[in-house]
Amino acid sequence: RAPTQKSNQTDLSLLRVQRKRERKREREMSSPEDGVGDGGEPVQVTMAKIFSSIVFSCVVLGRFLTKTKRAKTTRNGSVLSSFQCETNPSKKASEKFIFVTSALWIVSIIIVIAFELYEQFTRWHYIMYCGSCAVPYILYPIWRPFEEDRGKPLLERYIVKANVWIAIFSFVGNYVWTHYFYSVLKAKYTFDAHRLNDVPISMFLMTHAYFMFYHAMTNSILRKIKTSYEKDVYRDVFYMVVVAALAYTTAFMETLTICAFPYWEFTNRNMAYTLGSAFYGIYFIVSFPMFLLVDEDVLSAKGKKNVYSMWRVVWESLGSCMLVTLLLDFVRVGMTDVDFTMKH
Repeated sequence: RAPTQKSNQTDLSLLRVQRKRERKREREMSSPEDGVGDGGEPVQVTMAKIFSSIVFSCVVLGRFLTKTKRAKTTRNGSVLSSFQCETNPSKKASEKFIFVTSALWIVSIIIVIAFELYEQFTRWHYIMYCGSCAVPYILYPIWRPFEEDRGKPLLERYIVKANVWIAIFSFVGNYVWTHYFYSVLKAKYTFDAHRLNDVPISMFLMTHAYFMFYHAMTNSILRKIKTSYEKDVYRDVFYMVVVAALAYTTAFMETLTICAFPYWEFTNRNMAYTLGSAFYGIYFIVSFPMFLLVDEDVLSAKGKKNVYSMWRVVWESLGSCMLVTLLLDFVRVGMTDVDFTMKH
């Protein structure tokens, strides 16, 4: 048995080396440095134009905003308060926890990618690693509730509502929407994995961690706009443009960074940067403003409680999923001739 086992390990190592060389050749052949976009120009130029347009739009629209009285009188020492949820201590504490937890797994991903530790991963290693990134968001606040949540029933705590909202959204994103990437962008996961509907189960877990971080971060930015500027038509337009900008930028940055992981492959990597980021950004155009609303203003304008029930969290997340699904399919039907199929 020992020689056979040793032989199998040697064969596996050789296979990994061979696949690594093949991927390196593919990346060199389709490298962004040598690639061009659909318009015949380098993809870097295309992306520079896109982000220049985004920045220009935000700067121009920002000139029409009117600061609130509170923003005008805010001292430098309390600048951060406009990014934090001052109306809901539970939400404020939860977002701080999400940022700290996110920093830990982001550092771990940098290490895994930089040292190519994933080359030694089996399907169980992927599940354990991705699970270790997602589970702390769920279990730690239950094990050690925040000071602001002590005495509250479990389902009334913001961190629990946030986890449920994101869990639903990320599950649908993997189970259904990933197949749009398979069909439209010809993307595929090529690492050995336990799968559900042809999507690695480890990705369901990792997406939860990613989305918790993304949505906590954009909560702060969108809240800053709402608390710093008077509500009028200019702020509404600016708010929508910023949501779209955040959605596209978030999608692009994830696409760019995940390219360092060779087992998420695209037929056309340059298309993944441009069209793929816009396609992925559709998720966030819907989810960023919707997620912000959860327990954001716990008192209505009339002084009544406006705390979300768990049922409201579930239904709004599911409703957001339905809207994203429709938008993705509208884009597929309107801009491509690709048939959408679920792989099993």
